Amino acid sequence: MVISHDVFEKAARAQSNALGLPELRLIVYSQPKGEEADLEGAESARQVVGQLVDMVREHDV
Repeated sequence: MVISHDVFEKAARAQSNALGLPELRLIVYSQPKGEEADLEGAESARQVVGQLVDMVREHDV
């Protein structure tokens, strides 16, 4: 599993395909604009955790 800013999503997917790992799970979250304030950091964390929980639930099925 890889965690990446949205600006690197395309590169992360291309790299995983190039390495023969097209099924690699990728968590993508929005890159904060400018300096990261406490609220932006908390929102980024919520995005990552939410996607991680969804992946774990999907895998358990």
